[in-house]
Parts: sequence; C-alpha cells; structure tokens
Amino acid sequence: MAPHAAPPAPVDEVRSRRLALALAIGLACGVLGRWLPFPPGVDPGPACRLLFVTGLTTSCWLLHALPIAAAALLPLALLPLLGVASTAVLTQGYADPILWLFGGGFVLAQAIERAGLHRRFALRVVGALGAEPRRLVMGFFLAATGLSMWINNTATALLLLPIGKVLVQRLAAVGDLAPRAQSNFGAGVMCAIAFGASLGGLGTPIGTAPNALFFAAHEPLVAAGAPPVSFLAWVLAFAPCAVLLAVASAWLIVRIALPVPAGRLPRGGELLREAQALPRWSLAERRVAVLFGSAVLLWTTRGDLQLPGGGVLHGWAHLLVPAGERDRFIADGSVAVLVAVFAFLVPAGTPDRARLVDWETVRQMPFDLLLLLGGGIAMATAFGPTGLSAAFGELLRPLVGAVHPALLLLALIGAVTLLSEVASNTAVATLLLPMLRDGAIAARIDPLVLMVPAVIAASCGFMLPIATPPNTIVFASRQISFAQMARAGLCVDLLTAVTLVPLLWWWALPCLGVDLHALAPGGGR
Repeated sequence: MAPHAAPPAPVDEVRSRRLALALAIGLACGVLGRWLPFPPGVDPGPACRLLFVTGLTTSCWLLHALPIAAAALLPLALLPLLGVASTAVLTQGYADPILWLFGGGFVLAQAIERAGLHRRFALRVVGALGAEPRRLVMGFFLAATGLSMWINNTATALLLLPIGKVLVQRLAAVGDLAPRAQSNFGAGVMCAIAFGASLGGLGTPIGTAPNALFFAAHEPLVAAGAPPVSFLAWVLAFAPCAVLLAVASAWLIVRIALPVPAGRLPRGGELLREAQALPRWSLAERRVAVLFGSAVLLWTTRGDLQLPGGGVLHGWAHLLVPAGERDRFIADGSVAVLVAVFAFLVPAGTPDRARLVDWETVRQMPFDLLLLLGGGIAMATAFGPTGLSAAFGELLRPLVGAVHPALLLLALIGAVTLLSEVASNTAVATLLLPMLRDGAIAARIDPLVLMVPAVIAASCGFMLPIATPPNTIVFASRQISFAQMARAGLCVDLLTAVTLVPLLWWWALPCLGVDLHALAPGGGR
C-alpha cells in the first residue's frame, strides 16, 4: 500500500517559516554591510541596521511573509527604534508627492473605467494589431515607450493601465488561452506598460525625473566651461536606445520570462468584429477623455523645457510661484489631485450615474500599494545620512582608472540598477550624480562617463513593485504577482545591463560629445 501523502502545512506555519527566512536574509544583509568600504569617520552601525531593515522588508514582500501593507510599515516601526532615522523624517516618505500622483491618477483611471473608455481603446489596439498575444504585448511595450518620452512615465502607466486591464479581461472571456498562458499574458501586458514607460523615459530630458537631475548636476560643469548637453543631443543619444531596449525586452518576456503562445487566437475574430462594431463616443467618454487630456497637458507643460539652442521654454508653474520655489512648489501630484477633484464634480451625462466618479468607487483604491511605495521612499531617505550611498560609491572608486572603461560602465550600471530596485530612482540619482561627478573629476576622466550610465541605470530597476512608480501602478491591477514581476524584471535587468554597455560606448556617449580616446586613466578632458 502506498504511503499516505503528508498533509499540507497550515497557513500560519508556512507564513512563520517565510518570516523566519526573511528575518535571516535581513540579518545576513546587515552582517555583510560591515564589509562595505565606508568613508573614514563614518560609523557603519546605522547603515548596517538600515541594510537589515531593507533586506527584511524586501524579503517579506517577495516571500509573502507578511501582508504588503504590514511589511511596508516595517521601516517606520524599526528604523527609529534602531536609531537609524527619526519618525518625523520617515513619515515624509509615506506622504511623498508621488503617492498623491498615484492616488489622483487612480481616481482618473476609475473614471475611465466607469465611462467605458478603456474598453474602446483596448478594442482599437486589438483591431490595429490583431488578436495575437505576443504582438499585443509588443504593441503595449512600444506604445508605453513612445508616450513616456514626452509624458511623465507615471502618467503613461496610468493612461495605459485601464486599457491593458480590459484587454486582458476580454481575451480571458474568449477563453482560447490555457490558464497559465492567460496568467502570463496578463502579467506580460502589465510588464509592457510598466517597463515600457520606464524605458521610454530615458529617451528625452523630460521623460523621467532622474534625467532632469542629471542636467542639474551637470550645470556646474557647464558653468566651469564644459560643453552643455543639448535637448536634441540627448534625444539622438537615447531615443533609439529606448526603442531598441523595448523591442528586445518584449521579445524576452513573451518567449522566456512569461511565455505566451505565438499566432492568432482561434476565436480572436470575435474581438476583431467587436472592435469594428464600436458605437459612437458617449457623452461620459468624451468628458473623461477631455479630463484626462487636460491632466496630461498640465503634467507635460508644468516645468521649464530646455531648448536645443540653449534657451528655456517656461512652463505654466513659472507664472504662478516665486523663482526659488518653481522646482518643488507645484508637483505633478497636485495636478493629479486637482483633476481627480473635478472628476467628482463633472456630470457623467448618463441616467445611472450622477458624476464621473463617486466615493463608493474610489474606496476601492489599493491603499496597501500606497503604503508599499511610501515604505520604499522612506527607506531611501536614510541611504544618504547613514553613509550607505557613500559606501556604494566607494565600491566603484577603485575601478576608476584601474580597469577598462567598458568594464567600469558594466560595474556602474549593475550597481546602480541593484540600488534602484530598493530605492526610488529619483533618490538614487539625487544621491549618486554629484558624487560620481566629483569622483570623475578627481580621477581626471570625463564626468559624463560616470554620470550618464548612472542616470540611465537608475531608471532600469524592474524587479520589484517599489523600483519605479510604473511598477507600483501596474502591480495595483492585481494582474501580476510578485514572482512574475521579479522573474520578468530580472530578465530585463540583465538585458539592459549587458546591452547598455555597447549602446553607450558606440552610440550614446559619442552623441553627447565624449571623446572615447580620452577615457584612459589621466586622459580625461
């Protein structure tokens, strides 16, 4: 007689094991932090304790050892008790402007769903690309990449998310895909939206916040006589790279990370016929489209734009606030909240709904995801004061002038990508760019050799929901799991790390005027 199978472990026991493993990983991170090369005079204790909390929190997210919201509150609970950062400082991360952008954008997304506008756009995508899962993932990748070159990458994700969700639901209703393939397809579309939005942000100076931080950090060099990096030069250098990486990432995801079947779905003709038979736009659809278009216009034109000739095209914020406050007085989150408030006020124009959104609908907001993003920002705020960022910089310092510049680029891209997985890409760029600029000057090499790879790699962390705002937004859709995002993100992380080196070496850096013959030790300009 065959032995009876062992009964499955109780849920509490499984969670306890996972929590113990997460605790062990956190302790290992804290212990290994002792071997980081901290600058002289820096006490490694707070940084090691920060590494412990970072490792514990991230492991709890990955292993599902705690609910997402509970794990996201670990930094707020532990870092003050461990003497790393004060409660007052950490709570600022849980109220960061990006959270209000996320919350306001969610209200807009709900308005789009209630009006049915997302369904119209989704069927248009199917009509243009055909009912082929791989082509649809590629289409979303390219759409997100193209939009986010000119629109904030968070706004791009918010715009495409409801379209992607309804498309996944429509293909699930057709029922041609096996359950695993359907799950991979849904996750693939979510990855296409998030990863494409991040990659497209590389293509223009206005595409993502780290790009703007690069120009701010480079300004002292321009004032000292270095050639400026023009808007046009940046676009020529990185827009082709963004498109190439998007195409390669889509290919990698649908074939390896989250495989989906090739070819047209047997019953995909139903979707094509539905796309061709769409009715005229309803009044609610038109009003929501105007509302969201207004939000995109306000996001796009808020800040100042550097023109190719060196001039500046001032945004509307220039007219409203004092000169010294323009960069931080009005954030995109204020715009999102303002437009969201209008969504509560604008009549829907239909008998069954009084307004475009109501509070009963908005109460479905994923507050646990807001806490997740806030926890990541809170941890990032402690990286600089504890000396942890400086220690990561010291890891790279021996490589400057000691190895071939191509290897230096690879090491720098890998280190910054890893750091951006657990810290905000804006925070990473803020902390590293001045340090890398000054370190390059000390090593007598062109600062762009270190600054450009760092600012690009800061936007190339794809594994975790906290890595970038677009990742957080699509994770809130519940169409993708932690494991699926981590698997797909790891593949794209490796792809970008390997691909960016030749792209930077043979294309982007020359486009920015870097003299490759002067990259040898002591040969910088």
